[in-house]
Amino acid sequence: MKFIHSVCEKLGENNKPIYTVLAIACGKGTVRPILSITDKKESPDARKYAALRELMTEFIGVPTTMALGLLGESCAGLIAGKGSQKYKNAKSFLSFLGICAAAGYFVPKFCNIGMPPVMKKLMPNYDPNAQGPVAPVGNKPAFGKINANNYYNVYRVKSNSPYYRAGMRV
Repeated sequence: MKFIHSVCEKLGENNKPIYTVLAIACGKGTVRPILSITDKKESPDARKYAALRELMTEFIGVPTTMALGLLGESCAGLIAGKGSQKYKNAKSFLSFLGICAAAGYFVPKFCNIGMPPVMKKLMPNYDPNAQGPVAPVGNKPAFGKINANNYYNVYRVKSNSPYYRAGMRV
């Protein structure tokens, strides 16, 4: 038990939020493109596009997160004197705020700015906004006539379902 306690103490001594976030980002940068490329429901070009986009998001996200986390840590000297417990707490908290700012605003912003031109260069013939084949809709009858061949958005709800009993009808 003493060994486990000493290992936990050692790991917790220098545990910064930035390490956890960067580890997650590196894992996502590896796993998500693999999952996108192996999705058999999509066309090959759509799979390549999605995988490339996921990979590029993490390439943008890792340095941005690291830079803002370190920037937050460096501002701790403005709040407290070095060596104090308040300085250590401020350093962790400001690093966490930098990481939150990166994840919530800066990474999506940089992705929206930087990815479209790069994606156009790497995949010039692929348009992600193009619509696939549209299923044909049946003949529309004259106003007031109901035909069994019409396609309406009708959702049938059983009378014993919780949605029906709660009065939630679509």
